[in-house]
Amino acid sequence: MKIKSDTDLHVSTTWGASIFLQAGEEREVGDDLGYQALQQGASEVRDEPKAAPKRRRKAPAKAKVVAEEDSVATSDTSDVKEDKSE
Repeated sequence: MKIKSDTDLHVSTTWGASIFLQAGEEREVGDDLGYQALQQGASEVRDEPKAAPKRRRKAPAKAKVVAEEDSVATSDTSDVKEDKSE
């Protein structure tokens, strides 16, 4: 947690941890000391959210070139069997 105080502030806990905040100085401390400092008049400093990254435009898809075979272009009926059962 980042904290900042407008005045000089000495923060101490019952378990012996202590810090000294100078006026206007930002300090990063653990949550336990941070909450104690907030109770004594300090304020929490929150990071500004980062700007969202700009989306890149995708390149237009390239058209796939399909080579046509000569046998497809001409009609080939040799595989078709005629039904002469009538």
